Amino acid sequence: MTLFGTDGIRGRASRAPLVPEDLGRIAAIFASQLIHGKSREGARILIGNDGRRSAGMIEAALAASLTFEGCEVVDAGLLTTPVLAHETRLRGFDSGIMISASHNPAHDNGIKFFSRDGSKLPDEVEQAVEKAFEDGLRPRPAEKPGFHRRLADTGTAYLRFLQEEAFPGLSLKGIKILIDCANGGGSILAPQVLEAFGAEVTSMNDRPNGDNINRGCGALHPEELSREFEKDDYDLALCLDGDGDRSIFLDERGRVVHGDALLTLLALHLGGTGALPGQCLAVTVMSNLGLKKVLSQAGLQVEETPVGDRAVVAAMRRKGLALGGEPSGHVIFGEEHNYTGDGIYTCLKLLGVMQETGKPLSELASCFSAFPQLLVNVEVKEKPPLEGIPEILETWKKIEEELGGDGRIVLRYSGTEPLCRVMAEGPTETIVENAVRRIVEVVQNKLA
Repeated sequence: MTLFGTDGIRGRASRAPLVPEDLGRIAAIFASQLIHGKSREGARILIGNDGRRSAGMIEAALAASLTFEGCEVVDAGLLTTPVLAHETRLRGFDSGIMISASHNPAHDNGIKFFSRDGSKLPDEVEQAVEKAFEDGLRPRPAEKPGFHRRLADTGTAYLRFLQEEAFPGLSLKGIKILIDCANGGGSILAPQVLEAFGAEVTSMNDRPNGDNINRGCGALHPEELSREFEKDDYDLALCLDGDGDRSIFLDERGRVVHGDALLTLLALHLGGTGALPGQCLAVTVMSNLGLKKVLSQAGLQVEETPVGDRAVVAAMRRKGLALGGEPSGHVIFGEEHNYTGDGIYTCLKLLGVMQETGKPLSELASCFSAFPQLLVNVEVKEKPPLEGIPEILETWKKIEEELGGDGRIVLRYSGTEPLCRVMAEGPTETIVENAVRRIVEVVQNKLA
């Protein structure tokens, strides 16, 4: 069984491997193999969740196995993935586990594992977990069982880090911010953090009930927030996804500022202030050609990676970069933020740029002009290598030849869902729509 996708273990809750027996085995493997430099007995593990109905079942199964193995399990409750990662590091836990399916609908769930430094597990460790799972490793009792308790002050170490280390001089007094919490992990912490810096905050979709996470709200549906700007004068709006690592913004006019525009304006600002090592940032193959065009004209370079924040982080670490991200709004800052994608941190960083330049978000974001782009998800029954299917490869190459240097095709499978993602960019919407239609037809004929 392939356990790990592009971002941890993810799938339909209450279906393998997200069932108690499998979860217990996974936790046992984690306890026995992944807590380095310390006996599993007495190891401290922090667990959080983003509010899905299935979170309690998953945590109970993990905690039962971990305490059986002798670990101390601490429940942090509702919080975002980046806060879980930072609290793990800042509080000296041996590891962290986030129960979340990020931007996926409520019926899905998953597990993300973090090392004691707050970083995600490397590929070789995930491969070792999968092998041990296939080999049938099961929980074994410790001489002295561990225990399970609740963390009373979730998020305080993270907030202290932001106020004392990351943004010590930042004051948001007089700033009015609208937050869409996506009925997820940021529903409590995101407003609290921004209010702690002095902002006047109005929050929406901050009532998770187990089933409403990401439903018609948050970073996946930022346009739903625009009508709220008619009710008050906001300086910007922040739209999080379910687990809080993505951030999509609306400017003071209520217009959506997507991830590539955000990356562009941040790169231009950091590059102009000498804070962009190598005058380079890392983006994935899904970033819009408009980003590359603007940055190239400014003398900045782009390191292109496969899709996924793990690939972006790997490139940033390898080249010593300070900025990277994806068009989804997953923005990653380097050593300054421990290579963590974090919507709250990104919002504070953006507000700092606005204060430093004296410019509203609409003016900062005007540097970016997107090429027409269309992404269509095609449900597939299986995922054979796309390059090995002659009909798909032939259509793909033919369309790219027609586009020349004025466009491109990106064709890939989702790492977490049975989908083939078909994306095209080009000089006009008509050309892009035609290109996507032609490839979708072939993909459906061969794989649907």
